[in-house]
Amino acid sequence: MSMGEQQESSAIFPTGRFQRTPLLLSLTQLFLIVIVFADVLLRATNSPEWYGSFYLNLLYVFFAPLLLFVQAYYRIDRNLWLHVAQLAIAILLTSALLRQEYKYIPPADEGRTIQIILLYCYFLLYPLLGYDLVDFLKERALYIAAYATVLGVYFFHLDRMAAGSSQAVYVVFVTLLFGMNLFFIPRHVSRDIFLWSVSLASTFAVGLGLPAYVLGEYQVSWFQIRLFASQFTPPLLGAKFHYLQSIFENPNTLGGLAFAGAFAALVLAGESVRRKSFSLVPIAGVMVVVNGIGLYATYSRASWLAFALAAAIYVAYIGLGRRTAAYSTIVFIGLLILFFVGMFLSLVPIEPHGRFALWEGGLRAVLSAQGPFGYGIVPEDELIAPFVPDPNFRGYSPHNSYVVIFIHTGIVGGFAYLVLMFGSITEGLLRYDRVDFPMLAFAVGVVAHHMFEAYTMVNVAIASIISALVFGYLINGYRR
Repeated sequence: MSMGEQQESSAIFPTGRFQRTPLLLSLTQLFLIVIVFADVLLRATNSPEWYGSFYLNLLYVFFAPLLLFVQAYYRIDRNLWLHVAQLAIAILLTSALLRQEYKYIPPADEGRTIQIILLYCYFLLYPLLGYDLVDFLKERALYIAAYATVLGVYFFHLDRMAAGSSQAVYVVFVTLLFGMNLFFIPRHVSRDIFLWSVSLASTFAVGLGLPAYVLGEYQVSWFQIRLFASQFTPPLLGAKFHYLQSIFENPNTLGGLAFAGAFAALVLAGESVRRKSFSLVPIAGVMVVVNGIGLYATYSRASWLAFALAAAIYVAYIGLGRRTAAYSTIVFIGLLILFFVGMFLSLVPIEPHGRFALWEGGLRAVLSAQGPFGYGIVPEDELIAPFVPDPNFRGYSPHNSYVVIFIHTGIVGGFAYLVLMFGSITEGLLRYDRVDFPMLAFAVGVVAHHMFEAYTMVNVAIASIISALVFGYLINGYRR
């Protein structure tokens, strides 16, 4: 069975054909919107103290058996063993998450290593469970191995962390989401629902933030909406504006979300036109405009670049077809590399704000690690400070996702992480006739965004959740 056939049998419908999905399954998949909004609320500055990553993990854990249960209703082969295995692991995971919520890791004399190995197995298996499991394992073996490697390095460090440490709790709470976003949700939830989830969440955040330019700082429920203290002079307008940050602590957080929301809405509009479903075009068009304004107002230049790159590739796909768009993507990636070289040589009139010094310090720290598995969860700003050549920029994070993942997981985990990102993009270009091209364009934009931001796909940040889902839909989204 090909990957395309697997996509149709395991997800009931092909990627992007929302209208063919059975009603009950569509309604169940809409719960992804709740999950995305839950992560947005988690990152809001004034979110309730009791609300943390533990609850987001529980949403993922219990969403999985619900999806498979509803899916089984429409299948002839119910595979009872699959549901029994999934429910059993779900119960075990719930128990483990409850323990981690209270920051408890068994001491070494209580079989701590054995328990961590078992937890690793749960985290590895749970995202992979689904119909046509054997075919899925064969088709996506490279990416599953890369995920298992990254996960294994994090759990290698987990075994060495102090019992009750917040770092250990962090590892447990982020790595499960990483696997679910890569392998489970993209196989069982329509790509269109993912795009609607992202664009609606972004429109919500931007829509709350924009009135602050008129009203000043204000509050809705527990959301505290304000503008960033610093000002900028945006291109074309010539006047000074405060950075838009809405409900988040940093304008770059909103910028990353607005990039994803604007591009997701653009794809929804474009695909609606291609399918001649014109009733959705005005809604998607409004979201493109709102998120575009929000993206512009954040002055997040990394997000500008990511959106421009992804949108250019998608427009090439719409206007020129798959083959030409694939070659155009290679050209755009080449131009992106030249852009970075131009910044490094000061040929491009963009101030890097010490990023090259920080990247150099981060790479030196990676090469100075005592083993191939990196440093684990550590404060990156403190770790790289002795290695940063310019003392003016010591004490800052690397501002580069790739440097961060290599710091956390070393050469072994870092290269496995690159396989997930660059390997999937390379496969998409080679298999341009079958790849989900909008998600390929989205992934290239995320790759560019990673160059200037410190988040990785192994995190609970909203950009982390979205980027992992993007690559999940790219890896799992091949058609016949």
